[in-house]
Order: sequence, then C-alpha cells, then structure tokens
Amino acid sequence: MKHGFELKLILLLLTLAWSAGCGSQEDASVAAQAEQAAKAPASELPVAPEEAEVDVVAETKSFPVTVKDYQGRDVTLAKQPRRIISLLPSHTETLFALGAGAQMVGCTSLCNYPSETKELKQIALANPGSISLETLVALQPDLIVTGGDYHRQLAAQLETLKIPVLALESQSVADIEKAMLGIGQATGHSQQGKALIDRLNQEIAQLQKQIKPFQKEQRPRVFYRVWDQPLMTAGPHSFIGELITLAGGENVFADVEPAYPQVSEETLILRNPEVIVMPRMKEGPADAQQVLEKLRQRPGWSDLAAVKEGRVYLIEDDVISRPGPRVVQGLQKLAQALYPEAFPNP
Repeated sequence: MKHGFELKLILLLLTLAWSAGCGSQEDASVAAQAEQAAKAPASELPVAPEEAEVDVVAETKSFPVTVKDYQGRDVTLAKQPRRIISLLPSHTETLFALGAGAQMVGCTSLCNYPSETKELKQIALANPGSISLETLVALQPDLIVTGGDYHRQLAAQLETLKIPVLALESQSVADIEKAMLGIGQATGHSQQGKALIDRLNQEIAQLQKQIKPFQKEQRPRVFYRVWDQPLMTAGPHSFIGELITLAGGENVFADVEPAYPQVSEETLILRNPEVIVMPRMKEGPADAQQVLEKLRQRPGWSDLAAVKEGRVYLIEDDVISRPGPRVVQGLQKLAQALYPEAFPNP
C-alpha cells in the first residue's frame, strides 16, 4: 500500500476506527499545447521540462480565477500560481500531465511519478496527521492542492495563514475529471485540462468497444483483494469498484455500502469469484503464480473458481490504486484480466 496513497489513507482511517471499537513550461501558444495534449494518450502526456528556471506564461490573461473545490468553497487566485505543493500522488501526476510541473515546489514523499518529482521538496508523509505545517509554510506556496475530507483540518489551518488551498477528491472517474478541470483552471492550464478529459473519455470508450465482442450476458465475477489481514475488498462505491464495472466485470461484493469493507473468507467462498485481482506492491510478491500457489494452500480457497482456473492477477499498485491521469492503464490491465481473448498481444 505504500504507493497507493489515496487508498492507504482510507485503510488507515478504517484501522483507527476498528482499534477504537471494533485510508510546463509554456514555450508555445496555448492552442498548440492543447492540440498536443489532444493527440497524446492520456497516460503518456508530456511532463514539465527539468529546467529549474521556467517562465510560466500559460493563460495568464485568465487570472484572477475562482475555482469551486470539493468542499464547496470558492477558491480565488489573483494571479497564476508559481509555487505549488501537491499533497496527493494523483494530484501530482495531474499537475505534470497538464504541464504545470514547472510551477511545483513540493509534493509528498509518496509522490513517485513522473521522475521529475525527485527534483521537488519531498514532504514526509506517513498519514494525514503527520504533515508538518511548518514545512509547508517554509516553501512559501501560493497554492496547495489537497485531498478531500482527510485533509479538511489541514486545509482550515492553511486558510488561517492566507495560503490558497484547493481541495479536490479523487475517488471516481468523475472526480478525476473534476480534479483535472479544477487544477487546470487554478494553474492556468484549463485548455490542457479539457483536452486531457476528452482524451480520457475517448480511451475508456475505445477500451470498452474492444472488449464488447467478447462479453457475454453473465459478466466475469470479480473479487478485488485490497488487503489480506484483515481481508478487505473494494465495494461498488469505490474507485476500484467503478473500474471493475467499466472493465466489464461483476463485483462479487457489489451489494456492500462501504467503499473498502472488511469481508469474511466464508462469504467470499460462498460467492465464488471467477477472477481474483490484487495490487502488486513493491514489498509483496511480484509473480501472480506465487500468489496462486499460496491461495491453493488456504482452507476453502482451493475450491474457488478463480483459483481452480488459475485466474489470479496482479496489477501494479500505483496504476490500479491511484485515481489520476494513468487511470486508463489500470483499466486496461483489469480488462485484460477479465477478457484476455480481446488482447492477443498484451
């Protein structure tokens, strides 16, 4: 979970609850950049150049600008921000994909993509409460992009210091699009944001068109294992739950309310998934075959259809767990697991 930060925060909050009683540089015209963004795949958009001294002039005529964030606040920026801090890996990826990477001065220690993040001030972050307010202030930011509810208290503190805070949630495809649009407007890259959203929708539609000829009336029953001890999955109201549906699968826990609920092995065995998907984490097994062999040794799991047929898949944690510009990569890998016949050359 180390690099699937948004999901890690949710798991952290759930764990706390249980323990208490029971996770660019603008060197061409705006039109030229928008055209470039529209032609490039959403997952491969160019990132900001590495030069430290960059004259950022993107859409400066659009300022001042007011953006409504996730918390319903109107965030007004008098001029284009040039010292931005991102407190979510997904928002960091969005900033670079939009061409605003050159305007960043800091990000969290969990922000590992693109490689240019290494040049930014890395803010140590083990959980939401560990963010050093002093470290943030010392960077003299003119915009901090945060997450939703788990950054609410921090956002309030920053507001008292007159530091603009843009809180944007990222727990669904719709949230991803709102974040792209909001961050684009706030940073002077609104046209790139719109182009990125258009490309995202095109890629999702194309992927669904590719698997449609192979879909049957009964969709593959999928179990996504978020965590093992305790056993946790992705519910229908989670980002991953939505990806399962978009990829043409049926979530075996589509009837649960929590985004990431704890479930019992007994219930899982009764629901008998045909496909099991897990995030591949750097500290865990790298080979799905290793995981499959371990599952065959667990009581009851050897009888699952997914285990019998060897349909156990690992998908890179950052791609499947991080709701950002690379969402189509995660969606495609999930679709490949469900409909391998639709991808003869994966």
